[in-house]
Amino acid sequence: MITSAIYGAIAAFLGLFPAAFLLALFWKFPIPLFGMGSGLEASFATPMAIVFYGIFGGFVLVPGLGAAFGVIAFLITRREAARYKPLSIFLGLLCAVASCVFLITLEKFIGPW
Repeated sequence: MITSAIYGAIAAFLGLFPAAFLLALFWKFPIPLFGMGSGLEASFATPMAIVFYGIFGGFVLVPGLGAAFGVIAFLITRREAARYKPLSIFLGLLCAVASCVFLITLEKFIGPW
C-alpha cells in the first residue's frame, strides 16, 4: 500500500509541470505577478508559477492527494501489483491536471487576481 501511495504522490508532483505547461499553451494559466497568461510565452513561465504556488502549499497538497488516490488504486485493484502501479500513476497525473484546472478556474470563485 505504501508503494502505491508513493507512486501516486510522485506522479502528482511531477505531473504538475507538464500539466501547467500544456494548459498554458492551449488554454490559460495564472502566472504570479503577471496575471492570466496563454500561449508559448506563458508556457515557459509555468515552472516558476508552479514553484510559487507550491511554496504556498501546493507541494504538500497535490502529492498528498496523489498519495490518497494511490491508496484508493491499491484498494480498487485488490493488491495486484501489475494493476495498481499504472492506476496509481494515472490517478496521480489526473490529480495534477485537476489541481492546475482548479488554479485556472479559481478566478471564477474569488474574483480577479
